[in-house]
Amino acid sequence: MTRLLLIVLIAGAMPAAAQPASVQPWMTGERLVKLLGNVDPSEITMTPNSPFPTRAVAAEYLDMSNGQFVRGYIQAVHDATEGKQWCPSKGGKPMPHELEDDARRALQQLPGAQLKRNAADLIVEVWQKTWPCPAGQRRER
Repeated sequence: MTRLLLIVLIAGAMPAAAQPASVQPWMTGERLVKLLGNVDPSEITMTPNSPFPTRAVAAEYLDMSNGQFVRGYIQAVHDATEGKQWCPSKGGKPMPHELEDDARRALQQLPGAQLKRNAADLIVEVWQKTWPCPAGQRRER
């Protein structure tokens, strides 16, 4: 009886097989597209200590700030994936504004279900269609 109890206790203390965790992306396509849109001044909450004289000025500032964030995000995706997941053509490297425009346009045209995915993956898929890597040209990750 003691031996059976010991086996039960040991079996209960053994770690269970880990279940794969579903990790939601921090920056979804949906979130990035929202940052591309214009901030509605009526949604701005003004406080007595606000550095902005009006809601319109605050909204304009947020639009500018969001635009800079999106630009930086797209540039970071570019730096992390160029030559690994997409490759500039022999005719030349795309200009930064071309990459940004392609990414913005494609994200804004995607259906809502697709926008739940990781924004960086969505951007890379757009670039892969325009600038695919020829066989053997990809660098190691």
